Amino acid sequence: MIRKADLKRQIDTLSLQPTILSYADANHYLAGAEDSKGNFFSLSDDNRQPVIFNSIYEAETCLHRLGVRQAKLHLQTAYDEMIGHDESLP
Repeated sequence: MIRKADLKRQIDTLSLQPTILSYADANHYLAGAEDSKGNFFSLSDDNRQPVIFNSIYEAETCLHRLGVRQAKLHLQTAYDEMIGHDESLP
């Protein structure tokens, strides 16, 4: 987890990539950042609890207020696992 001030500092130094994380069929989003190894750091409140957004707009607005102009969106889904996923394809 990462606090807003720390997230902003890490994004400004290009250490972390702003990211919004969601799951298919869910209506909650996490905002935070991802490092070069793909580790996600969720934005936390003052009590070190993850900040959960009810819409992608809320998550975008939070990141925008920190000065973020672009962010990655990770939408995780199990549907490709149900259908099958060819690992050799990009």
